[in-house]
Amino acid sequence: MEIREQDIPFRGYRTNCRIISSKSGKIPLILVHGGPGSGRDSFELLDDLAYQDDRTLLSYYQLGCGKSSDETIPDELLCSRTWVDELSNLLDSLKWPKVFLLGHSWGGMLLLKYLTERNDDRIQGVILSSTLPSSALWAKEAKRLVSYLSEADREAIEEAIKSKDFSSLEFQNALSHYSRLYISPEKDNTVPECLRRKEPEQGKKAYNRAWGPCEFLPMGELKDFDVTKDLGKISVPVLLVSGTDDESTPLINKTIFDGLRCEKKWVLLEGARHLSYYDRKEEYQKAVVSFMHQEEKRNGER
Repeated sequence: MEIREQDIPFRGYRTNCRIISSKSGKIPLILVHGGPGSGRDSFELLDDLAYQDDRTLLSYYQLGCGKSSDETIPDELLCSRTWVDELSNLLDSLKWPKVFLLGHSWGGMLLLKYLTERNDDRIQGVILSSTLPSSALWAKEAKRLVSYLSEADREAIEEAIKSKDFSSLEFQNALSHYSRLYISPEKDNTVPECLRRKEPEQGKKAYNRAWGPCEFLPMGELKDFDVTKDLGKISVPVLLVSGTDDESTPLINKTIFDGLRCEKKWVLLEGARHLSYYDRKEEYQKAVVSFMHQEEKRNGER
């Protein structure tokens, strides 16, 4: 197996991909990162999945992120419609007859939007990792999670939202406390290098335009995102993976699970936060590989 990078043209720009190539003939797995704007770097934690399962694994930077960023990209392209079209272009360019898709957080939202809008028979199955069907539901659950923080943190967050000024040290401290509880570990020398890389400024612009400046309250283009009523349109098998301590809460995932009418399974990882493929890496990868093996077997029997 080898690791290589490949740029795929898209609207005069490029989609930068990182590919671990296998000759096993197994259906490739494409990883769709969160944010928007966070980048594919943390997905390097899943490299072991490619080697242990002898499977091609592709991750990519969405337009405006990482090596797919370009200062000439106009702001209006940093939106969900662009990233949905980019995924379609990626699939067309790769020409793989079958693929599995895994979307984490915003990446899962992107896949939900793609699957509820388009009928793509290349998709063998989908893994929805700590994602959400509704920005309003996310905001409601985030408000509940914030209520468990200290009084000082709650006041800092309330004041920032009221004033729309998220630059104060008090707010940044509150966000850090929230993150350690519900999202991921601190980016210090105790975590893998791929989690410590600095996000390019273009990625931050993508996040602010699409989601907004506040983790707890969507204010950008995605503030009205809601595919809850359309989940029944999804026909491909779905695996949900989330954590008990995840900001993508059990209620959020149950809402997705209950709305699906396709073959479905939900794995809830005890003690895992939003970055569940770090907190419970072995269990996470085992669930994903088991799902793909099951669907490959099912495909072979058709």
